[in-house]
Amino acid sequence: MEAGEVLDDRYRVGEALDQGGVGTIWTATDLGTGQLVAVKVLRLDTYTQGRFAPAERARRRVELLKRFEREGAILEELKHPGIPRLLYRGYLGEEPYLVMEYVEGVSLREFLDMRRPFPLDVAVAVAVQVAEALGHAHAHGVVHRDLKPGNVVVAFAGGAVKLLDFGIAYLTDLDATRYTALGATPGSAGYMAPEQLRGQQDISASVDLYAFGCVLFELLTGEKPFEDKPDRNKDTQHLEDLPPRLRSINVGIPEELDDLAWDLLAKAPADRPETIDEVLDVLRDFLPKPGDPAPDPELDPDPTARYRLREGSTAGTADTRLTPRTAPRRPVRRRGGWLGRNQFAGRIAQARAELLADGPGDRCAGLLDLLPKAVSDWGAHEPLVLEGRLVCADAARLDGRTGEAKEQYQYVAENGDPSDPLVLEARLGIAECLMPEGDFAGAFSGWRAVVYSLSPVEIPGVDRLTSRCREVAVELAGSGYEAEVTDLLARLPEP
Repeated sequence: MEAGEVLDDRYRVGEALDQGGVGTIWTATDLGTGQLVAVKVLRLDTYTQGRFAPAERARRRVELLKRFEREGAILEELKHPGIPRLLYRGYLGEEPYLVMEYVEGVSLREFLDMRRPFPLDVAVAVAVQVAEALGHAHAHGVVHRDLKPGNVVVAFAGGAVKLLDFGIAYLTDLDATRYTALGATPGSAGYMAPEQLRGQQDISASVDLYAFGCVLFELLTGEKPFEDKPDRNKDTQHLEDLPPRLRSINVGIPEELDDLAWDLLAKAPADRPETIDEVLDVLRDFLPKPGDPAPDPELDPDPTARYRLREGSTAGTADTRLTPRTAPRRPVRRRGGWLGRNQFAGRIAQARAELLADGPGDRCAGLLDLLPKAVSDWGAHEPLVLEGRLVCADAARLDGRTGEAKEQYQYVAENGDPSDPLVLEARLGIAECLMPEGDFAGAFSGWRAVVYSLSPVEIPGVDRLTSRCREVAVELAGSGYEAEVTDLLARLPEP
């Protein structure tokens, strides 16, 4: 393809905009309408020549053609303001080309390099528009598989955000043809989910959620979750390491966004939100609203404009930099559509720390509120649910609500594996709850059974269990069981 060339008597080729491994993007003018468009042409010869034996070159050439044709077919199906429209499909000799809506703007990668980190409202305005485009693709059975800042454009016209490049998109339709990766793992380094990095073939839309988590992390902090280190490359970190918490980088980031990014970057797909709609439910609470001030300093393009400048709004000039909110502009909805295991495990750890430091408080109350959702999502026998229930039982007991605590302990004891340390802790808790009721014989019997369970074998968490046993022993000794308790304490492992 050359400048000045006319494609199918309709599109006059302008200048080359970008050149990738298998395609080049050009501007062109629609001679019928005068409209400026973008043309993507597949460069078959450049990609295959001289690198492979003739038979292998021929095979790869056919596969590239099929991939490109699939990209065109996908774009014909996707009709969303956040995805450039496909206008025409044609051939230049043997090389196919796609004519698409031209978006005059700046890539999100360039935009981030201009101003990082973004103000909170700008970051959320970009993230919501990307997520809405992804949601449309997912609803049509399309997984983008290469979401990154370089494949997002922020248009000068109104700050609209567009998702580009469906060249390696994956169709979730089980009957769709699967093409090989042409010697490479599909995706871009630094944004691929662990299952992509491992070369897993049957992937889901969850890989886009992971990549979206990487982009959201960068939008909100100005940093990537993982960077290459001298002794550990970023792919290994994406596979094995937990990401930083957003609030460890900037304490002004709202806790709900911190939790959202944390769960999006979960290693296992099952631990991420199930759909992008559930992500949007969180993000939309932090969007700019009509009449909100413009970013300061001014941004061009401005992704917040479409939200701030709706009919009837009045723009202000206050500073919108990312700072802690003393009061939210609107009530923030609790997440009802999903609950991440990482988030729930974090809440358990916070509640345990609160119990040790100050006794039952807001962290324990918040954990109790999340329990019904955890049970609904993962079932009564899920170890994480049992651990959360156990901590809530401890909180109720320390708060003097022994009846409620005993019910919670019994729930754990009945739904867990009898050899599980959580069950042993629950049985100890039941013994502790029996003493305020005057049932010291029952309390001693329960305590003794736990001691016998602990003494013969090593089990995880034995230090905490033996410590609890010794605490209960002190109370039992003062209630007429001193001799029996003294003999049995010798069976416990040394602290």
